Amino acid sequence: MNNDEKRLHKRHKEQRRLARKQGRQRSKQLKKIRNYAIIGLIVFGIGYMLYGILSTPQIGPIGSTHQHIDILIHVDGQIVDLNQTQHAHQSSYAHLHQNETDVIHLHAINIPLSWFMNSLNIPLTDSSLTLDGQTYDEDETNKLHIIINGEEIDNIDYVFQDEDKLLVLYGPEDEEEIQEIIKLIPDRAKEVNARPADENVGS
Repeated sequence: MNNDEKRLHKRHKEQRRLARKQGRQRSKQLKKIRNYAIIGLIVFGIGYMLYGILSTPQIGPIGSTHQHIDILIHVDGQIVDLNQTQHAHQSSYAHLHQNETDVIHLHAINIPLSWFMNSLNIPLTDSSLTLDGQTYDEDETNKLHIIINGEEIDNIDYVFQDEDKLLVLYGPEDEEEIQEIIKLIPDRAKEVNARPADENVGS
């Protein structure tokens, strides 16, 4: 091998060494970027969960309150009979009593409407409710109305307050008819709250 060949061989060898070195450096850089991305995703996930926990009212422990809400559910022209086992007394946090299904009994703070409706086996979305396996979606004729104390709201996660009057209504968007149905909401919560404390124990 002459001198020119030796120099060429040495240059190729050095180029291969530099290429391997650069490859290792790129691999380290990619690994570092990947690790930073994983850490970023973990931090974001933890932050997102903490935000959800801190920004959403948490349902309090059983016994943290004892309040009562008037309730009427009116679907497709009919008052829903809540005096059935699939609806009454489904949760210790908030429930209806059989034979007294016009009053919600709250035993924990920060109970949202959507959570309670799920506990009744009548789940709600922003535009539908499901009753006895049938889903009633809003259409050109019928709308879902959530009315609290005579005022329509658009928040299915509304948190109940003592002696609220709740109407969940699915039907035609007729203001006069809605006002007539509002008059059907029972007025029992104040009566139940006025009972002697020992009569409401466990209720």
